[in-house]
Amino acid sequence: MNDFNKNFETILEGYGQRMVKVRYPSKLRLSEKFIRAFREEFKRQTAPVMTEDDDGNPMEGKSRNKRQVLKEFQKALTFLAP
Repeated sequence: MNDFNKNFETILEGYGQRMVKVRYPSKLRLSEKFIRAFREEFKRQTAPVMTEDDDGNPMEGKSRNKRQVLKEFQKALTFLAP
């Protein structure tokens, strides 16, 4: 019975999580300058990070997860919707 209760509790932890979808106006028009700047910033955020090792040699580090960056951008864009 104790094993059942433990399994039941782990199942309950993940149940009922809500996804909130943000919808933007269908006729929202963004300027070409804004779109270009948005794409450049996305590329910059997802590009590999260049660092140096102990000897001063350049090393390429990990890049940020594209999905996570996009999720952060979507949060930042909520100011566009009235």
